[in-house]
Amino acid sequence: MHLSEFQQPAAFRSGGWIRKAGTLLSRLMAALPLLVSVAGCQERLTKEEATLPFVFRSLQLSQNDSNGRPAWTLNSPEARYDITRRLAQARQLRGTLYAEGRPAYQLSARSAVVLADGALIQFEGQVRLKRLGPEPLLISAERLRWYSREARMELDLRPVATQRDLTLSSEKALFLIDRELLRLQGRPRIQRVASASSGSASKTQEMLTIEASSADWFPSSGKLEATGPIQARRIFRGPDGAVQTLTSSSLRGNTLSQKLVLASPVRFQDPGASAQLDAAETHLDLQREQASSTKPFKGTIGRLTIQGQGFVLHQPGTVALIPKGCRLRQPGEVLSADRCRWNWTTQALEATGNVELQRQASDQTTRASRLDGRMGESGTVVFTSPGGRVNTRLRLQEQPAPGRPRSKEEFPVRM
Repeated sequence: MHLSEFQQPAAFRSGGWIRKAGTLLSRLMAALPLLVSVAGCQERLTKEEATLPFVFRSLQLSQNDSNGRPAWTLNSPEARYDITRRLAQARQLRGTLYAEGRPAYQLSARSAVVLADGALIQFEGQVRLKRLGPEPLLISAERLRWYSREARMELDLRPVATQRDLTLSSEKALFLIDRELLRLQGRPRIQRVASASSGSASKTQEMLTIEASSADWFPSSGKLEATGPIQARRIFRGPDGAVQTLTSSSLRGNTLSQKLVLASPVRFQDPGASAQLDAAETHLDLQREQASSTKPFKGTIGRLTIQGQGFVLHQPGTVALIPKGCRLRQPGEVLSADRCRWNWTTQALEATGNVELQRQASDQTTRASRLDGRMGESGTVVFTSPGGRVNTRLRLQEQPAPGRPRSKEEFPVRM
């Protein structure tokens, strides 16, 4: 570490001792007794003069790694060194952190206090740590404590990290520089703001907020791991102001690809559509605004119960696809099909592939390659055929003559 162009109290200046300081603050401390005792140049310091701080016209601190390459540098246009308290106070600090000798981060703050020859530096006021390179990152806080020898930073006043359209925040954070690990502690939160209907004339802004108990994030690779309980809220700031919620036990993923995996059990709720979905491990693709799972799930929309082997939920069109093993149940009816497509904005339902609709009334079974449906105000779906061939089998009960038992007879109907 280096100090340059410092100003001393008047007693030292008259003795002619203005010169370049040594490479460490400790050398300056060691030199002070000699400055006072040199014969012919000695001037007695008053008690008040002894407590005056050294004022440096410029301050430069630097450190190299074990291979002699620069590890970090800090610069300030002005600094004061307090002899009695053994600390330096600097303003408008600017610095660079290096990785393998190449600039990796830029650091700035309104003020700083340097302790123990730079082993501990506390930055305050508009602290900014900016990652350089193809995937820039900005970490900000109002206070940051840097343990330079341990390559560790502690942020405890409103720490926020921003990368692309994602913002990560928490009550406090720990940044391990060597591992490029940002550990978020105390109600960590991930937020993303995007346009939820870019193709329409009236755009709706969507905000996704994910809260966890703790989170480990590697900004350079984007790897993210968060412990639960996980709670996510999707808010559409449009005419309807819809709010959707999602809960999970834990979360992992990547912020660069914006793909997350929610651990089982997962619950999705849309109160505006009276919809709820219970699923196992679920994948979120934030860029494509899509949620999907290959595991069995069960959901309800109104009075309709939905089951299937996996699902794909598209946003913002609110379209759900059941690619395999679709089964729908509502009062008096059960439908099974290879695939189903549901749009709960228009309340339209499409079932394709080996469709079978069973109605308890008249013991009726209808088979078709496709059936369409639409949910009515009662919360049930009315199914219709879109023009293809439908096979319907009715089981009617014959009214018996007096003294004869009642019998059943099947009547196939082709349409």
